[in-house]
Amino acid sequence: MDDTKSSNPMKFGSMPLDPIYAWGIVLEPVETLIERTSGFIEQLARESLERGAEFEDEELERRFLAFFDQLVQEGTLTRLPDAPPEMGRRILGPRRWLRAQRIRINRLVEHWREHGGADL
Repeated sequence: MDDTKSSNPMKFGSMPLDPIYAWGIVLEPVETLIERTSGFIEQLARESLERGAEFEDEELERRFLAFFDQLVQEGTLTRLPDAPPEMGRRILGPRRWLRAQRIRINRLVEHWREHGGADL
C-alpha cells in the first residue's frame, strides 16, 4: 500500500506516535499525546521543507524529548513511571521510532511539494 498517494499523509496507523515505543516514556492522556505529536510532526515537516534538508537522528531525538518534556511542564500531559522495556522499547526502540517519524515528515514534505500546502 502506497501511503504517499493518500489524501491525508499523516494517517499511518502502523507507525506509532507514542514515545513508549522508543524510550519507554509513558504519557497521558494518550489522545492528547497523539494529537499534539501529530501537530509537532507537521511543524518539523514545515521546518524541513523550509530548510530543504532532513533532520539528523540526534536532532530529531533531542527535539522530540524536549517537546514531550515541555508538554509535561505546561501540564498538558502527565508523565507516569517509565514502562518496562518489554512494553515497547524492545519492539521498536529509539532509532526505528525516529525513522518512522522521519518517514512521516518526509511524506508530508513530499505531499506539500506535489499538491501545495504548508502555507509556503
